[in-house]
Amino acid sequence: MVVTLMFFLSASKGKLFFFHGWSKVVEHLGLTQGCLVVFNPLDHATFKLTTYQDGVSRGSFWTYMLSPSCNFYVIPESILPKSYDFSSNDVTSTVMIDNQTFDVSIVTNDGKVGFSAGMDVIISMFQLEVGCYLLFTKGFGHFFYLKVFGKNGVEIIYPNLDFDEIEVAPIDVENEAEEQIHGGVTRFVHTVGEDYFRIPVPVSRMAKLHEGLKDLTIKFLHLDPPLKITNGTRRERRTNARGYRYALTSWKKFMKAAQIKVQMEEGAITMLNNLDLNVDNYTIRIRIVRLWTRADFNNARKVYCYDMIVMDSEGTKMQAFVLAKNASGYQHLLEEKRCLTIRNPSLGENRQKVKYANGGLKINLNNNTVVEECHEAIGSEWGFDFTPFDSVVEDPTVDNKFFKSPIDVIGFLVKSFPFEIDTETNNGQNQKKVTFVLEDLNNKQIFVTLWDGYADRIMEYESSNRGEKNVVVIIQFGKYRFWGGHLSVSNLYTVTRILINSDIHEVAEFKQRFIEKLSPEMSSSYSGLSSSVVKSATEEFLSDLTFFPIGSLSSIDTTRFVVIVGTIKSFASNNEWFYNACTNCNKKVSTVTVVKDKQDGTDGFEEVTVLECKTDICNTRTVSSIPRIRLYIRVQDCTGIVSLTLFEREVTKAFEG
Repeated sequence: MVVTLMFFLSASKGKLFFFHGWSKVVEHLGLTQGCLVVFNPLDHATFKLTTYQDGVSRGSFWTYMLSPSCNFYVIPESILPKSYDFSSNDVTSTVMIDNQTFDVSIVTNDGKVGFSAGMDVIISMFQLEVGCYLLFTKGFGHFFYLKVFGKNGVEIIYPNLDFDEIEVAPIDVENEAEEQIHGGVTRFVHTVGEDYFRIPVPVSRMAKLHEGLKDLTIKFLHLDPPLKITNGTRRERRTNARGYRYALTSWKKFMKAAQIKVQMEEGAITMLNNLDLNVDNYTIRIRIVRLWTRADFNNARKVYCYDMIVMDSEGTKMQAFVLAKNASGYQHLLEEKRCLTIRNPSLGENRQKVKYANGGLKINLNNNTVVEECHEAIGSEWGFDFTPFDSVVEDPTVDNKFFKSPIDVIGFLVKSFPFEIDTETNNGQNQKKVTFVLEDLNNKQIFVTLWDGYADRIMEYESSNRGEKNVVVIIQFGKYRFWGGHLSVSNLYTVTRILINSDIHEVAEFKQRFIEKLSPEMSSSYSGLSSSVVKSATEEFLSDLTFFPIGSLSSIDTTRFVVIVGTIKSFASNNEWFYNACTNCNKKVSTVTVVKDKQDGTDGFEEVTVLECKTDICNTRTVSSIPRIRLYIRVQDCTGIVSLTLFEREVTKAFEG
């Protein structure tokens, strides 16, 4: 609905003001102090108004231009797509300003989502001043339109800028020669740089690149017969002056097509530990230890970007990232175990909640990065960094609900548990789960739980190697936490690598050393990947457990699992159907009264009621509880009657069945 309201303009001291009638506009629109109002003139006396309550108007929001040191612009929650979890992975968005597009990262910082890396490029290119207004309008997916308003409140139209008003001679200008042949064809000689091919100023002016970037068709006269290709262009800011110069994109692809070989200079190699956020001009040599892709948001069959974990010769690992469109010239080199020399990558903070490598930095291979294959072996082939089980110590001050990462472990599989289908998942979907126990060379044991595709790997190996007891498993890039005082390792999405009795040196050496120290008595107690792993609940119930009549239960003098068959005669009505369980270990908690210093700082003491868990390690931090089901029942058969306790998991399964 369009509402037309009348108000008058009044002049004072050379300026125009809204006067009579403006209060009705404020009242009708419900404006409050601090609201932003954008006036879009339709003619000399008619304006279309857009109002921003709390900085938001439908699919748009505004913010102030911050100082260069604050490169984070919060995006209101109402603007963000609801279907994407920004906390798990960073996103690269596209921001368009005056028909020019820029890649800008969307990251999560202190629970807020906002624009980060890439905004500095826009600010630098358009010479934005602190305090001007930035108005973002959301398009499809992660596409945003940006308008800039100066401190005076007037929109800045950037196409009016003359980007080529100051001409800076490109490199080797004294070697340039140009000759007009005919029509729009220009012949020129130009010396290539090592990581760019800058276009001579007359050529860029003739192509009108200052009006908009476009593809150029180039003919290589040094080839016989001459070769003609079409190549993209890019804009780069001049170093000491206002304006821009232009260069060809995909430099390495261009050189390959032209059959021109440029030897990369042997510069100093920087170790990953010595990388500096403030330095971009460096060269690193790495091995790709892990590589995976992410699909395009709008086309699942198309690769959007490559994620990597890379390692240098010192064994330091770091996450790396490259957009598929920037990797077209060296995409064939992106393989696990391949060694590369990388020049001029950019560096940023790794703000992902789940990190796949230690350290807070992340490497970005941008469109200026040069990547070449390195024929020198960098680091070890697999990049393992095994953690002794006893070196991971539980921190009482840390909440064990959350996993830490990463961790590499190697161990001898000594016990496995039945395969399960977990129905109690956050997304409501059933997940396959396999749990087993690994032991290291120091006789320390940990639990390992693998999910879905990783669980299938264990199942497939067991099915093909029935009865195999000498099984060594490697978990690389896993996550871990403590549960009930025990170290538990699990897989990390699709990043974790699992090797089961693989034919590699690390597995063979570990197996040999473990078996050498293994006594016959201990060996007989290890089940390895026994067939119990793949048994259904019915098979396990019928074949592995002993049936006992209730009247014979009193004769059992050792702890063991048994099966009884009887009828539930009653539920214990005198007992509560729940108990307060520790949120960390599920053991029962109770309330105790302790004496503490007064919190207001005055002299004396006060009595405080707190929760106490039956597990001592839980009491080293603040204990919290949650109600859990606990059901007492009376079961009877022809030989007697017995009292049993069912906990929440069994009760839930019984009602679901």
